Amino acid sequence: MRLLLSPRFSAARNRARQLDGRGRTALGCLGLLGGAFWVAIFLFFYRALSYFLSVPEFGPVLTYKLLGMVFLTFFSLLLFSNIITALSTFFLSRELDRIVAAPVSRSLFFYARFADTMIESSWMVLIFAVPAFLAYGIAHRAGPLFYVATVLTLPPFLAIPAAIGVALTAVLVNVFPARRTRDILVLLSVVALAVLYLFFRMLQPERLVNPEAFASFVEFLAAMRTPSSPFLPSTWAAEILYPLLTGGSGSAFFYLLLLVSTAAALTVLCESLMHRLFRPGWSKAQEGHRARFTQQAAWERALSVLTRPFAPQTRLLVTKEIKTFFRDTSQWSQLILLLALVVVYVYNFSVLPLKGSLLVTFYFKNVIAFLNLALAGFVIASVAVRFVLPSISLEGKSFWIAKTAPLPLRRLWWSKFWVGLVPLLVLGEVLVVATNYYLQVIPLMMWLSTLTLFCMTFGIVSLGLAVGAAYPKFDADNAAKVAAGVGGLVYMILCMSFIGAVVMLEAWPVYAWFMSRLHETPLSLLAESGVAASLGTAAALALAVFLFSVRYGMRRLSTIEP
Repeated sequence: MRLLLSPRFSAARNRARQLDGRGRTALGCLGLLGGAFWVAIFLFFYRALSYFLSVPEFGPVLTYKLLGMVFLTFFSLLLFSNIITALSTFFLSRELDRIVAAPVSRSLFFYARFADTMIESSWMVLIFAVPAFLAYGIAHRAGPLFYVATVLTLPPFLAIPAAIGVALTAVLVNVFPARRTRDILVLLSVVALAVLYLFFRMLQPERLVNPEAFASFVEFLAAMRTPSSPFLPSTWAAEILYPLLTGGSGSAFFYLLLLVSTAAALTVLCESLMHRLFRPGWSKAQEGHRARFTQQAAWERALSVLTRPFAPQTRLLVTKEIKTFFRDTSQWSQLILLLALVVVYVYNFSVLPLKGSLLVTFYFKNVIAFLNLALAGFVIASVAVRFVLPSISLEGKSFWIAKTAPLPLRRLWWSKFWVGLVPLLVLGEVLVVATNYYLQVIPLMMWLSTLTLFCMTFGIVSLGLAVGAAYPKFDADNAAKVAAGVGGLVYMILCMSFIGAVVMLEAWPVYAWFMSRLHETPLSLLAESGVAASLGTAAALALAVFLFSVRYGMRRLSTIEP
């Protein structure tokens, strides 16, 4: 077992040893960012619990319900995460060819892969759980027994969704090919997340801060006294820890035994099921991925129309980029989340309170519209870091084909640029035009926002390709790993600096126009000169970022060795 699990820890140790100065700096920055997020989680739970405990009647009910909600959320995330992870660890991992052929018993193989699945799917949830439970203990002034019980509760609580997830994965893989199963699960998860996101926003949670609705909210809290389902492991975990927080009576030991025995029984049953279903499922996992949608005749005709403005060589590369994108379910399914983001983004502006005096309304609308320019730029950058930045790294081992082909690398660069630019331009302009329409801004503000975002998008996309060429990761098997690396951090810092500089340069012209419109006086010659200088500097900055990124990115692309 130790030998089968050692590659994971050896790889982590070797990566740490091979870090250079830049890698250590990046790792330190990421560590500080993670520590800040950890502290933010702790402060959020501590403040919320302290406020709940200050309410004598509802405080204990709220803290108990929040604890059950935390465990239920973790259980739901772990269940789906284990299904996705088990697909890789049990059926799609690259080292399975050697492990399956090795003289390893079936039980030893199962428990090694099961432990690998638990570690892979649970480490992030476990890290986020630590500040939450620490806040519970400090807010309730709990003794050492609470922390000991937490340590004893978490392992069986993590094992239950892992066993269920592995068992469901084994069944699904025997019904569908493993790669097709992963596509289906990824698509369903994205759709479910988008629906939940839209549903939560349409509930208008901001109404809860309205004093007029507070009475009904109190009635809602009173209804929360009803007990939760006794058959969920999240309820058992809450029943273990809650009596130790309040010092009240309970059956903590009984629920701990119930949790441990259920985890052990499900693990043994999962092992028995995997012994029967692993080999036929792993055999099906060797089937190749079949492209269906991108081989349709209508799809080919649409691509020929869209790529007609390009030169023949660039047209082929653009077609390849589009087909590769839509053949990867983990890539194109993100468009569903993006659509939900656009709907909620525009909806937030449609429900803003725009009534009031003319002076307040005029300033409110146009100032919000100007700040929305920066926010829309950040949205474009956050989408680009997921789709544009990894595009060069996703060439993977086939990059040598583009490198050795009788084809200028600038055509590969421009094909990726146009494939990333056009959708982001459409997204950005829809966000700006739709929100400005709801805000009913002056025409000058509408044109300024539209043109500014148009120019910034060129710089944002070119920056993404330049940073992607400077920090390539050809061994990454998905785009999320590229975006979560050092390149993603560098790119977001550069983009935020670029967007912030452009918005700051345009702040003075917008202010001058507002004051001129308010006092109904024309701008002086000096003010017009300042406005022209500020806008000209902003345009020059966008152009400079675009040209520098293109030249730097192409130069870095030519120096990459496959």
